[in-house]
Amino acid sequence: MDACDLLPAELALDRLEAALAAELPAHVRAFARAHAAGTAPPPWPHDARALAAVARALGHEVLLDRAVALARLLYPIAVADDPSVAAAVRGGARTWPSYAALAAARDRAARARCGRGFGEVMRALHGVLARAPNDGDNDADARSRDGEARAGWMRPDGIVVTLADVAARWRGMGGELRLQLVGSTAHPRAFVVEPGREVILVVPERIATPAARFAALHELGHARVAALAPAGTPRVLDEAVASFTARAMEDPGDPWYSPHAAAARARRTAHAAALAAIEAGALPTSTGEVPWALVHDPGAQATYAAAEAVADGIADDDLARWLATERARIDHATRL
Repeated sequence: MDACDLLPAELALDRLEAALAAELPAHVRAFARAHAAGTAPPPWPHDARALAAVARALGHEVLLDRAVALARLLYPIAVADDPSVAAAVRGGARTWPSYAALAAARDRAARARCGRGFGEVMRALHGVLARAPNDGDNDADARSRDGEARAGWMRPDGIVVTLADVAARWRGMGGELRLQLVGSTAHPRAFVVEPGREVILVVPERIATPAARFAALHELGHARVAALAPAGTPRVLDEAVASFTARAMEDPGDPWYSPHAAAARARRTAHAAALAAIEAGALPTSTGEVPWALVHDPGAQATYAAAEAVADGIADDDLARWLATERARIDHATRL
C-alpha cells in the first residue's frame, strides 16, 4: 500500500482502539450479566462494526500486529451482524437444511468482507495454521466401551465445589487480576472485561459432577490467559491454555481429580474434529438436531481440535513467555 497512507491509517487505528477501549468494558459486563440471567445479550457497540480502519491498517506491515488483534474481535462480529446471518440464527437453524442455509450465508458475508470463505477466515483469525481435521471418531465399538466413563463423567462423584473453592483455586494459580465470580445455572463462561485487570467468571454456585468441575477449571484457564496476555490473543492459544489448565483433573493428586477426565478429553477432541469436518462442508445425512455449537459458536471446532495438540507443548513454568512467543509466531503467519 502507498506509504502516504500510513499516517492516516495509523490515526484511524488509534481512534478505533480508543473508542473500543472506552466502550467494550461496559458491554462485556452487560453481556456477562445477561448470560448469567439467561437473557438476550446486548448489541455490540457501534465501533465494533468499524471494519474499514482494520482493513486499511492490514495493508501496512508496521500496523499488522495491532490490526490482526482487532480483526480477531471485529470480523466475526461483522459476519454475525450480517442481516442474512442474523435472520438465520434467529430462525433457529437446528435442522440440517436450515443449517446449510446459515453456513452459506456466513460464507457469503465473509467473502464480501474478507474475500475468502468463512471457515478459512476463522481458522486464520483463530491461529489454526494447519488444515481442519477431516473426521472424528466414528468407531461405534469405541463409543460403546466409553459409555460407562461418559456416565461417570456426568454423575455426582462426592466432590462438591463451591464459589469459595473456585476463588481459592484461582488464588492458587497466582492469578493477580480481579476475578469476579457470579453464581448462575448458566453454562460456565469467562468474560474478559479488560485483559490484565478484570474477568467475570459465571459458574454454578454448587458444582457436583466431574463435567461441571472441568467446565469451571477450563474457564479459569481462560482467565489465566487474560491475566498474562494482551487483547487479541489467537483463540487457539486461549483454548490450549484452558485445556492445559483443566488437565489437572487427570492427576490423581489433584483435589478436583476424576478418573474419567482423560477419556472425556479424548471424546471432546473427537467430537470437535467431527464438527470441524461438518463446518468444512461435510454435511451429514442425519435428520437429527444440529449441535448447538455449530449455530452459536461458528468456526471454532477446528480450533478446539487443534488446541489440544497445542496444549501438549505448554510449559507451565513460564506461561507468559510461551504465550508471547506462540502469538508472535502465529501473527507472523496470519494473512488476512
